[in-house]
Parts: sequence; structure tokens; C-alpha cells
Amino acid sequence: MKLFFMPGPAKSNVFGLGSLAVAARVNGHDVILASTAEATAAATTIGLPAMTTSGLSLTQLMTTDRAGNPLRIPTDEADLPIFVGNMFGRLAAVSLGPTRELVTRWRPDVLVSGPHAYTGPLLAAEFGLPCVRHLLTGTPADREGTHPGVEDELRPELDALGLDRIPNFDLAIDIFPASIRPVGRPVQPMRWTPTNEQRPVEPWMVTPGQRRRVLLTAGSLATPTHGIDLLRTLVAALAGLDVELIVAAPDQVGALLREEPGVTDAGWVPLDMVLPTCDLIVHHAGTMTALTALQAGVPQLIIPQDRRFVDWANMLASKDVAITLPPGGDTPDTLARAARVLLTEPLHAAAARAMADEIAAMPLPVTVLDVLKGLTA
Repeated sequence: MKLFFMPGPAKSNVFGLGSLAVAARVNGHDVILASTAEATAAATTIGLPAMTTSGLSLTQLMTTDRAGNPLRIPTDEADLPIFVGNMFGRLAAVSLGPTRELVTRWRPDVLVSGPHAYTGPLLAAEFGLPCVRHLLTGTPADREGTHPGVEDELRPELDALGLDRIPNFDLAIDIFPASIRPVGRPVQPMRWTPTNEQRPVEPWMVTPGQRRRVLLTAGSLATPTHGIDLLRTLVAALAGLDVELIVAAPDQVGALLREEPGVTDAGWVPLDMVLPTCDLIVHHAGTMTALTALQAGVPQLIIPQDRRFVDWANMLASKDVAITLPPGGDTPDTLARAARVLLTEPLHAAAARAMADEIAAMPLPVTVLDVLKGLTA
């Protein structure tokens, strides 16, 4: 089978689809991934052939229209969903030509799209190919139907193809275990395994520390001007808990935090290697981060930095695998108190281990590949 993956604009999209894409290659299928330059660079680090279909960065896609005119990010949160949907539409529009050329030349059997990638269903309709949506988050807009604003942005492309809306997908793959899977359309469940960027393993990464170990992260998009304030707040709040603090962040961010009191290590840390030795992870509500922690059976303290992820984070808290603090509720005292509860009350560790067992029992990617093959019949 030839599988063509279109994950979306961000590195996290690539790492989300990476488990299935890597499994496909290992099992003898042909794979190509196509996305922005940022995302394709991430794909090559995990061994996936990748093609750049847009040289625009995520920031450029967000802040400029098709003609290159500047756009302002809305200050009113009610306007954000359509603004973000327009951005997903622009990504599909600028990617459509190069992606169409590759489909014409390579002739894939199945198209696999991330929840923010709409080039796939357009080309599936044009070439008569099956198209699969690979779900990655718990937010309703990422799981059901089309993001608001996408079809308005893609109206010229839809009209050219004789379509009045984005076509439906033939199948949805869901990497959430049933106990935390939002109610919705039928899905094909799949056990997800992390495919994040690695660094050379050091013995401390796979060895429990002498004190309890707490990992802090604001995600792979943290920079010296974005996300570092959250990390500094977390370090200051938790340094007095008599724990090892590991800060997982891009190296340029880690370099600014290594000398902070209580920090044992800071920089790019492969979460899948380190988390099994941790007693707690504190993070920003990133879906890939949360799923990596769930797979490792580690309790979570979640501080959502985007209101779109508050409901999903609260749902994790309702299953006792996490404590979620509301926006604005992450004071130093509240952070330290919540971390202390997660570290000392056995309820949360037991719930996290049970969730890890549930994930381990989900269908493996090789099983899902057989389902995809059935779509080509």
C-alpha cells in the first residue's frame, strides 16, 4: 500500500500521526508525508520521507492572508475559532497545488489527514481516493465535521472542484482509550506510541532518582519569549517540594532554566524515555504530552494555556489521572498544593496505572493498517 500522510502545520501533528506512519514503513508499506517546512523537518527526525508543500511557518499562516497582508489575532476569544479555521483553510489552499502534483505522480492508495489538514479530503474527492481522518485531540472541533471558517476560506477551491462543502472522511482513527473518548461518530481505535524527537539516552533518564521526580513542560513550541514564563512559575512553585525537577523544553529555553533552584536537568528531553521514571508531570494541556503521560501511567497536573483544551483537561481530572487548574488559578500556593496531593495520595497513581493498562490493550497500528487496506478494495 502507498500511504500519503498530511498531518497539519505543527510538529505535534507529525508526532501524533507518526506512530501509524512509522508502523506502515516497518510493515513494508510505502509512506510519504507532506506539510510545512517546520513539520517536514520534524518528520525526517523520526525517519519518515517528507515533502514540503508550504514554506510558510505556523506563525506566518496565522498572521498573514493569502495575499501576504497582515492579520491581527483576535483579542475576543469568541472570534478565535473562525480565525483558526481560516488559517487551516489557508494551509490547505497553499498546499493544494504541490500536493496535487505529488498525488498525480505517486498515485497513493490511501490519504491520511490530521484533524487540521484539509488538503486530503479535497484531493480524495478529485482523485477518487479513500481519505482517513487521524484524530489527535479531545476538542469537539477537531473531531466532528469541519472547523468553522475553513469552508469560507476554501470557497474558490471548493467551487473549482464542484463541491459545496468539505467531503466526509471514510474513516476516523482515534488514539484515545474508550474511558476518555468523547462521545461521537464511530471510530477505529488504535494504540498510539510516542514518536517524538530523541536525544542520546543518559543513564539518569531511565533510572528513578533518589528523590521523587517531577517533569515540567510547556511543549515543543516553547521559546525564550513564549512559554518560558509558565516554566519559571512552575519551577519557583515546586522547588520547595523536595523533588527532582526536570524541565523538558527546546534547548534554547532549557539553557535559561538550568541554573534555577531545584532544577536537575533542563533542555530537550525525550518524554517517552524519562516519564516512566517520573512520579508526576506538570504541563500546559498539550495532547501529545498528556497521552505520553497516560501511556506511562504517570499522574498529571494540567494548567491549560488555551481555553479550547480546558474541557478535555477537566475530563482527565474526572478520571483521577490528573488535577486541572483553571485559567488564572495557577498561583504558587495552588500549584504546590495540587502537586503535593498528586505525589502523596495513591488514588491518582493507581488511576494513571489503570489508564496505561487500558491503552496497552488497544489495537496495534498493524491491525489498523489491515483496516486501511480494506478501504482500497
